[in-house]
Amino acid sequence: MPPTSSTRALVYLPALVIFLLLAWKLEFLCDDAFISFRYAKNFAAGEGLRYNLTLGPPVEGYSNFLWVVGLALANKLGFSSTAVAPLASALAGALLVWLVTRRAALLAGIGTLGAVTSGLFFASLPPVCLWATGGLATLPTALCIFACYDRLLGEENNPRGLQAGVWAGLAALLRADAAVWIAMLLVAGGLLWLLSNRPRNLCRALWQTALVLAVVVVLHIAWRQSYYGDWLPNTARVKAGFSLHRLFRGFDYIVAFLLGLPAILGVLLFSLRRWPRRLANLWLPSALVIVGSLAYACWVGGDFMPMGRFLMPAVPFSALLFAGLWAQFSESGKSTKFLWPAIPLLALASNIGAAFDYNLLPDSWRSRFHFRQDRQWESELSMRAGMAQRAQEWSIEGRALARVTSPGETMSAGAIGALGYYSHLEIYDHYGLVTPMVIAAAIPRESASPGHDLRVDTTFFTPLKPTYAGSLLAPMDAPTGYDLFANWDQHPFSRIVTMEHYPLLPSDGGQPGWELRLLRYRR
Repeated sequence: MPPTSSTRALVYLPALVIFLLLAWKLEFLCDDAFISFRYAKNFAAGEGLRYNLTLGPPVEGYSNFLWVVGLALANKLGFSSTAVAPLASALAGALLVWLVTRRAALLAGIGTLGAVTSGLFFASLPPVCLWATGGLATLPTALCIFACYDRLLGEENNPRGLQAGVWAGLAALLRADAAVWIAMLLVAGGLLWLLSNRPRNLCRALWQTALVLAVVVVLHIAWRQSYYGDWLPNTARVKAGFSLHRLFRGFDYIVAFLLGLPAILGVLLFSLRRWPRRLANLWLPSALVIVGSLAYACWVGGDFMPMGRFLMPAVPFSALLFAGLWAQFSESGKSTKFLWPAIPLLALASNIGAAFDYNLLPDSWRSRFHFRQDRQWESELSMRAGMAQRAQEWSIEGRALARVTSPGETMSAGAIGALGYYSHLEIYDHYGLVTPMVIAAAIPRESASPGHDLRVDTTFFTPLKPTYAGSLLAPMDAPTGYDLFANWDQHPFSRIVTMEHYPLLPSDGGQPGWELRLLRYRR
């Protein structure tokens, strides 16, 4: 039986506690989040949804419209995006933990112990806890997609199409490609409709959800076309595109994800069985969303971010499958009843271990599916730590740049998040997110990390006469070409730029003995 009202706190509290503890353990801000922060800051200041204010027309260099608008509202009220974004994401994660635990318990009828265990399974998954912060709209989007499922297909005899449509519309505004997952849910609903003697209420709910989603998407595209002059965000043009190389890299991405999270892999393998009809609203949408998510991630070539960010919308559905398996195994024979409790315990231990970079499967297995091909293999937790450190360093660099440069000056850069957010410089972007000319000029690289296939070097922008060719942080006693070129004086680049040295101040956040080295183009 589902948990009663008197036991609901017992059901949800353990999952919430483990989620918050692991989210605190894995807390970080990634550099890409600062791109959205800069758009929000400019929007709140009345400059429009722009990254650069003077370098041509506005460019949609973000994929999370509603997230940017929400952060802009927070900025307008006097709150910083760096504080609001992690808190809002963590709150969305806590709500998602509650919603997944509740729906798993109600659908599977697994009792209090099963509900507690299913909640713990989901709340302890490292992708959920890691993306509880990060600064991006990853968990809010996953929450909206799962809430759409919950309203549309969570109750077999009471589908709520308009409510599901509202959640679907919010998801589509939070993430540019979220409509892909809503389409998966609509297909699953259509299959359930065929399997359930075509109930009229489900048919009506499916049409209501699809109609609300279509209206939101069409209106958003119309606004995008009028404001940015394009029907796709520029991020899609930079990161999308099909090739066999990307397809194989996407395959490595999903295999690496599954090998890094044996608990999810185990649930998927155990789910390859005949499911009872009474659990159709659980297993059919879950299976379709998970398989569809894996196929989509493979098609687009994966994602640079740690812990399978592109697969996050599918992760809650793995918890539903876990709950369904609990229901089936707990009803089976005595031998299976005896063995089954050990399996969830192993899954929980695997999840918590992975959150501390201890994995059941050896590194040698996972490193064979290395998808970040322009860098050495590292674990997903090491990747998170490196991203957090680089974002902090670029924040220091950006604050130092704001102190020594003037408004309206321009610079070419590859990392445009924290550096652009704090420096206020107008940026020519090596990867093309906010500089569309890169898309037409750059040739896709074979060996690249996902999302980094297109890139130009600093000299590409030299004809545009930016003020600065770049900057870096370095120890004061480091050689002139530190982290640039071994023989700086002999390198041709040194003939067109001068290197300026500025000691870091405590207000920059840097450590003593370091300086900002700024490459200014000679005029």
